[in-house]
Amino acid sequence: MKTKYTAIAALTLLGVFASCQKENLRPDNAVKVSVSVGALTKTNAIATDDTQRQFNQGDQISVSTNDQEAVLFQCTSTEDQTWTEAVPNKFLLWTQPMLTFSAYYPVTTGTSMTTFTVPTDQSSVEKIALADYMTRQQNISRPEGGSNIQMQLERKMARVIVRISGFGSQYRDDQKTVSNVSIYSEASGIADGNSTGSSTEIQPYAQGSNDGWGWSQNSTFTALVVPGYGDSGARFIQLTDGEGSTLLVKGIPELEAGNSYTFNLVVGKNRIEVASVTVQDWTTGETLSGGQATEAVAPTETLLTTITATAKEQASYSTANVATVSFSYTAGGSSAYLANWGWWGYGWSATVTAAEGYTITKCIFYDDANRTATDSEAPFVVETTEEDKTPRINGTPIDGGNMWSKGIKKIEVYGYVTP
Repeated sequence: MKTKYTAIAALTLLGVFASCQKENLRPDNAVKVSVSVGALTKTNAIATDDTQRQFNQGDQISVSTNDQEAVLFQCTSTEDQTWTEAVPNKFLLWTQPMLTFSAYYPVTTGTSMTTFTVPTDQSSVEKIALADYMTRQQNISRPEGGSNIQMQLERKMARVIVRISGFGSQYRDDQKTVSNVSIYSEASGIADGNSTGSSTEIQPYAQGSNDGWGWSQNSTFTALVVPGYGDSGARFIQLTDGEGSTLLVKGIPELEAGNSYTFNLVVGKNRIEVASVTVQDWTTGETLSGGQATEAVAPTETLLTTITATAKEQASYSTANVATVSFSYTAGGSSAYLANWGWWGYGWSATVTAAEGYTITKCIFYDDANRTATDSEAPFVVETTEEDKTPRINGTPIDGGNMWSKGIKKIEVYGYVTP
């Protein structure tokens, strides 16, 4: 029995010794990292309480210095905000008294100190966190008797929060919901400190009450977008109301990196009113001076005029001097007018153009049986071929290809007064 106890004791000592050896593998000059955003720990992308000041356990950042290969550091405790190397025995080392450190978050495919692509699906806590692009480059001297560094990352994105603050009185109570909410980023990514790419549709993170038919009043939708100077002609917010109509806020406002913007919307029939906008410092939550706006921040779409066919190449307008319609033909094309069909023929097209001072966001074309098709991108055109008189919008027959449509009787023109 004595021999058995001696053997067990020896094995135990070997285990302790091996553990100590493993701990001692960390070089004395290995860099230890702590991470924050400015003076605070990283804000969770959607939080509004104290948890917004914390990295989450499992979050990773990439840190490199001088000519050393980048090392991934992982948050090991949300409560203590401690970090360690994600890959065992791979360290950054103090090789001289001062080093230049570069760090970025998140660690995702295609992301670097200079490049980032906006995730289009931000519909969960985990997904929106991966849109919170941050970088920092710092010259740091090694502290006396230590190896710790503090990296203060800087946000490169802007946060947009859309709050449904009310509904128009024309809706029944069971229709006071929204669904299919999208928020648009002015650009699709960042390269070398500049926005790059075209406008990008984002599925935001939704919070609030949903009865299965849609999101109710006071629900919010959050997306992280590329900051920019704004684009008055681009889509900004799109949603479906409780009647199934698609509504649009046109015009992306100027957005700055590190700021959080809350847009309070009142949803009405055929339009969305931007009731107010609040701008805050995303990191501190402080409302910024001049950060309140109630007009012309994002123009809202409304019915501008209805164009009704009255004769060949002739029309009446419910509101004059807002838009015009012009006709053109293929080599063998021609058109005519019938009271029951409207404009009809083969190889003709009609183009709707905004008058000076107006911007068109979409046109809804009605055929002889009130079937509709919507064109939401300029130029706004309906056309036929020399072989088929069926009206087509963007190449798609208005009747779904059934050859039922005879002509176009009216066009509803939506948009806004150009700021």
